[in-house]
Formats: sequence, structure tokens, C-alpha cells
Amino acid sequence: MVSASTVSASDAGTSRRRRVAIAVVAATLVALVLRFVALGDRVFHWDEARVGYWILRYQATGEWHYRAIVHGPFLFHVNELLFGVFGASDAIARYAVALVGGLLPLAAWLFRTRLDDVEVAALAVFLALNPVLVYYSRFMRNDVLVGAFALFAVGFAVHAIDTGRGGYLVAAGAALGLAFTAKENALVYAGIFVGAGALLLDGRLFTARARGESWASVAGDRVQWAGREVGAWWRAIAGGVLAFALVVVVFYAPRPELYRMFGDPSLAPAVLGDATLGAWSEFWGTWGLDSSVSRKQSYIEYLMAALKTLGAVSLVVTVAGAVGFLADRYLADDPRDLVQFAGYWALASVVLYPIITDIPGHWSVVHAVVPLTIPAAVGVRLVVDRGRSSFASGDRVGATLAVVVLLAAGAQAAVVTAETSYTMPQDEDNALVQHGQPGSQMGETLATVRSVARANEGTDVFFYGSHFNIRNESVAAYPHQGIPQHWFWRLPLNWYLERASAETDSAATRRELAGVDAPVVITRAKHYRTVEPTLDGYESWTYELTSSNTVIVVFVDRSAQGYTG
Repeated sequence: MVSASTVSASDAGTSRRRRVAIAVVAATLVALVLRFVALGDRVFHWDEARVGYWILRYQATGEWHYRAIVHGPFLFHVNELLFGVFGASDAIARYAVALVGGLLPLAAWLFRTRLDDVEVAALAVFLALNPVLVYYSRFMRNDVLVGAFALFAVGFAVHAIDTGRGGYLVAAGAALGLAFTAKENALVYAGIFVGAGALLLDGRLFTARARGESWASVAGDRVQWAGREVGAWWRAIAGGVLAFALVVVVFYAPRPELYRMFGDPSLAPAVLGDATLGAWSEFWGTWGLDSSVSRKQSYIEYLMAALKTLGAVSLVVTVAGAVGFLADRYLADDPRDLVQFAGYWALASVVLYPIITDIPGHWSVVHAVVPLTIPAAVGVRLVVDRGRSSFASGDRVGATLAVVVLLAAGAQAAVVTAETSYTMPQDEDNALVQHGQPGSQMGETLATVRSVARANEGTDVFFYGSHFNIRNESVAAYPHQGIPQHWFWRLPLNWYLERASAETDSAATRRELAGVDAPVVITRAKHYRTVEPTLDGYESWTYELTSSNTVIVVFVDRSAQGYTG
């Protein structure tokens, strides 16, 4: 016979779980709104533009081969599909990242067996509102994608262990596969996972004597446990490995060869080879130890830049994460593996990324922020517990202080999120703005340029000056050929001009400028006095093509068909 107290406890547990589930869903809905509202307002960053350009070329030709310099294939295949359905625009190009980033708070629910109710809710809120995650979820880059997929992979694996359901391991394999299709630094994630697991084992061996055991017996027990678990879970493990391999092969396989393979199975060995060994060779040649990518940066300089970014725009998560990790490790009676694992993961990311990154991109802190949210949730729970105990004991000052701390932390994060993602997303003073972000809002002028280019016949856009000059304008149509640096200096204009199917030309000397009749002329501001007298009837606008120091002038013929002013 079930007692009334047992039924009451069960009902209370169900009610608590329901409240936590509602909190997680609410955080997810807020996250989606934050990521999709005004998603196309910010002009494309250089990095968004170069990848977007190659996706447009892929859409136009149907040909795609993995190029490690523009990272994994996920955005290429997903955006090629989205462009075909909805058309290409700044907002549509960012949809996939915004959606994955917006759904990231749902990962908190997977950790409900390892975290208490307050920690699960706090984790969902951190994943929804953190300024770094919001900003780069509104950015067509792969960092939020790989971080999100990796967190879901860990969550699925943890939930599989805690519930005994092998299907979650298959989901973990698929999620980890998606992480590898997003960006090559998924390899770093895998290495960090192994290292964090080793530190967890080392912690058990180190504390064995305090528990009256020998480190050798503990090590032996762990080996035996691992053997039993592999034997019991071999089907689920095999399913996870298969899911991982299938996702990786499908995404990395060249197009249109993958589709042709189904009609001609003899192509399968070559296609599968390109999707595996071929992709690895391309990756290693670009990002390996002897790669073509230069890494001459100062480690200390890049590390300090990362720490400065964390302090400037992710202060709440950073402080709460440090407090939560240290409290769980040194004050808790039984430190939790998940919290310690996430802390090691975050710390390793802070230390390692200044070594492997090739440019000072603030986006690299995404990889530390994602795992740091787990111990940060523990930090929030500590404050909540202190407030509850103070209130229960009649300590109004302590209870009020806890409430003030939580409100101040939330307000600080909200203000920083509003500034970085909405009120000043292109401003040089924004701690998340990287040099390749145009400092000016030039959407209206770019719309006019597209309108004129679509209506014009012949050369649509003429670039003047050695900074933009290219001898062969068609070279960028072939991504595997060497592309002159001057083409990249035109970014992000290339993306907008390709969307308009604009025909471009360029010249480096004043003599070549004579007789130009293109309805649009673009040059550096320093050439204004040279160009302006030759363009009678043209209106001009001045913009910053980077966050600072690259000022251009865009001239548009007011009499050109399609001119909107």
C-alpha cells in the first residue's frame, strides 16, 4: 500500500520537474526571439561575406568540394538549401546559426539528472542570454554551431548513462558528427573531452587514500567498470559510431559526385575517399603543423585579448563559473563529475585557443563560454541557497543581498547583450566587433547598387585604385585557383554584388579611369578628388569597410535605371 506521504512527495517531484521544464522552454523561446529579431540589420562581416560568396557560387554551379580555409560543410549545404527555398539575404544566411543558438537552452534539460532544479533553469538562462552566445548566434560563423552540437553530444551521452537508454548514445554520435561538420576545431573538443575525463580519473586516484583505498585498486575497478559498460552498451556504442560516420560522410562528400554515386555505384570508393581521407588531407594541409596558415601571433597577446573579452562581455558567466567550479571542487562533500568536467573543458578552451587561432577573433571565446555556463549555474544556485537560508532564519539583510546580486547580474548581462547585439553591433567600441566588420550601416546604398546592377547591361560596378584592382575579374569564380588578395580587400561587397549578379571591372591608374561608364564606381576615400571630377551626375556616399581605417566612397549614377536614391 502506497502511503499518502509517498504520493505527496511524488506529486511534488512532478510539479518541480514541470516548473523546470517550463523555465527551460521559456528560456528557449526568449533565446529564439533574441536571435531572430532584426537579424539582417547588421551588414555582413568580411568572414560572413567570403563564405556567403562561395555558397552563392555553389548554388549557381551545383559543385562543392571541401575547402578547409572556409571551415566545415554544414553552412554550405544548409544555406544552399535555404537560399534555394527563401532566396539569399543577410538574414536568411544567418538563420541556421540563429536557430541552433536559439535552441541551445534545451540542452540544459539533458543535464537534469546531474544538476538540481535551480541549476538546470540557470543553465538554460545563461545559454539563452549570454552576450557572446547571442552575438555570435546572429553571425554566419561556425563557432556557436560547433559549441552547441558538442554540448548536446555531452548532454545526450550523460543522459544515456543516467537513464540506461542506448538511443541517447546514438543521438550523441550524430550531434558530435554535426560538430565535426561545422568546424574543424571539433577535433580540439574531442581532445579536451579525453583530457577532462583523464583529470576526473586522476581526481579519483588522488583521493583514494582519503577513502581508505589504494590508487591501484581504484584504477583496476575503473578499468573493469569500463569493460563491463562497453560490453553492455556495445550496440548503442556501435550505433553512435555509425551515426557519427554517416553524418560526416554525407556532409563532406563532394557535390554533385555524391548524387551521381546513387546512379553509378562504381563512384562510391572515390566519393567515400574524398569524404574521409581526402577531407583529412585537405584539413591537415591547411590547419596542420606544417600548414599554409600562418600562426605568428603572440600567445600572451591573444590570451590577454580573450580574457579581456570574457571580462568585458561575459563577466557574469565568468565570475559565476569560477565560483561554482571552485565551490563544487573544494567545498562540496562529493564534487560532481559533470561540473568538474565542464570546468576543465572551459579552462582548456581559454588556454588552448590562443595557440591554434590564426587571427584575433573574439568569436574564439564562444568555446569557453559554452562549457562555463554549467559551473556558472552552480554559482547561481549557491546564491539562491544563501538567500533561501537567510530568509528562513529571518536574516532579511542576507536575503535582500542575494536578491540584489541576482538582479544586478541579470541587469548587467541584459545591458551588455542589448549594446553588443542591437544598439551598437558594428561599433568599434563594441568588445565583440572584429576588424573585418564594416563600421558603417550601408544597407540602403547596397540596395541601390543591387537595383542598378540588375537593371544595367555591361559593366555594373567599377573599382578604382590599386587596393581593389584585379587583372582577371573572373578568377574568384574558381575557388580552387589562387585568388588575389585585392579581391578579399573588397569584402563584404563581393557577397552583395554576387547576389545582384553584378559584372565588375577595375583599374589602378588614372588613365584607365577615363571613359568609364559603369553606373557604380567604388574607390578608397583618398582617391575621391581623382574620381569625382570624372563622374558627372553621380551621387556619392562614404563608408567604413572595416571597423576602422578603411574608408571607401560609393558613386552611383543618378540617371541609371534602377536608381532609388
